[in-house]
Amino acid sequence: MAKLKKLVIHPGFHKTGTTALQQALSEVRSELRASGFSYPKILGNAHHRAAWSIIENTWGWKKRGGRLMAPVEWQKLEKKIRSSKDVSVISSEFFSQANDEQLANLAGKIKGMDVEVIFTWRPLPFMLASSYQQYLKYGLKLSYSQWLDSIFETSGQAKDTPSFWLRNLHGDVVSRWAEVFGVENISLIAVDESNPNFLYNSFSELAGIPAGIIREPAHKEMNRSLTFNESALLLEINRAYPEDLDWDSYEIFIRKGNVKALIGSDVYETSDEKIFTPEWAVAKAAEINLKSVEQIKSLGIKIVGDIDRGDFSRIPIGVNTPVTTISIATAARAMIGVDMDSIKRMHGRAITKEFFHRLKKITKARLRLK
Repeated sequence: MAKLKKLVIHPGFHKTGTTALQQALSEVRSELRASGFSYPKILGNAHHRAAWSIIENTWGWKKRGGRLMAPVEWQKLEKKIRSSKDVSVISSEFFSQANDEQLANLAGKIKGMDVEVIFTWRPLPFMLASSYQQYLKYGLKLSYSQWLDSIFETSGQAKDTPSFWLRNLHGDVVSRWAEVFGVENISLIAVDESNPNFLYNSFSELAGIPAGIIREPAHKEMNRSLTFNESALLLEINRAYPEDLDWDSYEIFIRKGNVKALIGSDVYETSDEKIFTPEWAVAKAAEINLKSVEQIKSLGIKIVGDIDRGDFSRIPIGVNTPVTTISIATAARAMIGVDMDSIKRMHGRAITKEFFHRLKKITKARLRLK
């Protein structure tokens, strides 16, 4: 019987060292190939576009210029996987958002492969402040307290950010993948932030990659958390952002401009507060997390690390002092940063959009003449 081609899928979870792992894998592609492994290169360090294609995700604002990822984005990745003789490794935390139908679709596309799934995981209470910051970067107009109320108001539902529970009911997510790919093919690494090498070493061991190849990235991208003052500034920008401007302009001037200029630097006002999470929200998240942990353990998958960790006292707990002023230094840092390559791409998209708009008008006019 012919040996099945092996595929290792890393579907997240979000905020579990995924970006660092993806950077690390990208940096050692040649070393991986020499050891019989392939980390396909498509665009960037991760395989987000392929994942968005599978989960039918719109990148950006659906009604204001967002782009639904076409099936070809997955097809490009699949072609590289099938053409390689090596064990392929793919990674995107957005795979974790796949529902039953989308996961079945993915399984159909890779039918006949020997699939190994490796999750990376942190307890839910640690996800709250970091997730809020991610949604702010997509234009969220709710304060942290308003957002917390919205996600906990109805169990498992989040009206303003529906993807939050799709990706963060960890027990449900792992159960779906175990049902499709088999419990014996699912592993989970409970990451330890104090020991980054634990993630790289554990992932290597589970994937069968020789020790020492995957390591801390040499060119790790700066991506620090926002201070509360900085998040208040971004919130005000989101609330004031003109309704007639589309996603392209927001992505370039805010995400890749103001935000990138802030988080891409280790300089910030030392007097700024961290983002504090109210005690009630940490307690609620801990309760949901406990149920997820019990659900995951009951599956019988392989677990590496301490999934029972409950060191939530490390989370900054409390209520932040309302921000009424922003330092001139913070304002200046936020103003520095537009990505010129992105501006060129936006110009190309704008020209294409205008071309098709005019073509549509001409076609309609000609049809009316007939």
